[in-house]
Amino acid sequence: MRMKWRVVYAVLLTLMVVAYSMPWAKVDSKVFVGWNFTMPFSVTYVIGILLGLIVLITKYKPVLMTILAGILMMLGLVGGTIGVGAMEVLGGFTGAKVSWEGGPGAAFTFIIVYMVIGTYAAKKMSVTSDQ
Repeated sequence: MRMKWRVVYAVLLTLMVVAYSMPWAKVDSKVFVGWNFTMPFSVTYVIGILLGLIVLITKYKPVLMTILAGILMMLGLVGGTIGVGAMEVLGGFTGAKVSWEGGPGAAFTFIIVYMVIGTYAAKKMSVTSDQ
């Protein structure tokens, strides 16, 4: 039973990587994903993913670490959103055409799902007896 929840948790972490790898903005014809324009906020997102991996591998304080990981990923999302907004403002001054893509929405949705289902899965996979 615990293995099933570990798989669920691993899938959720994979979705978090996918969400940050999706297109977030397009400037003229150049596409930006979460990883390549939101520094230093990508660092918080990466730390969140690393905390999730620690939970998956070691089950160390799974519920607390999952919540903390989700909060850090949300900070990365907020920073990325501010970055896209700044690009849009600068695009207005320079004449570049800036458009929002689906990445921020997907990341927000996946973070919420990760924090809810991931917390439950972390609790279930850390139970000491199989039920």
